[in-house]
Amino acid sequence: MWAAAIESLDYDSKSDRSFGMKQRPDGDIEIDEKFWEADFHIPTCEKCNGVLKPDVVFFGDNVPKDRADKAMEAAKGCDAMLVLGSSLMTMSAFRLVRAAHEAGAAIAIVNVGVTRADDFVPLKINARLGEILPRLLNMGSLSIPAPMQL
Repeated sequence: MWAAAIESLDYDSKSDRSFGMKQRPDGDIEIDEKFWEADFHIPTCEKCNGVLKPDVVFFGDNVPKDRADKAMEAAKGCDAMLVLGSSLMTMSAFRLVRAAHEAGAAIAIVNVGVTRADDFVPLKINARLGEILPRLLNMGSLSIPAPMQL
């Protein structure tokens, strides 16, 4: 239900068809509370009665140090990096792209709107992932311009 609503989202509409969803400038979707608050159940921990969270890092939370260290090591050692659907406005994401760039990796970004790495990434596709990613995958390969050697 939600996926279909997002795909048919009318960005200027407040109709029930889009469940009151609006796309914010950062690309996130904002859902009007009247469409979910009555039926939405947030699970609680059976032991402590606290709110359960998945094992992901939400915007504004800190990436655990061991995970951040592994990601940085991978970024510094990669030969190519593809950034999908991120403005790279968080320092934790931006520093990985910057480290890959400094290590000489070829980098491409697919995102709607400006990203923090637009000044140094050679290939930027300004498109919605749901529209462009299937087309890229059907091509069989994606050629990223090699970084300029000074």
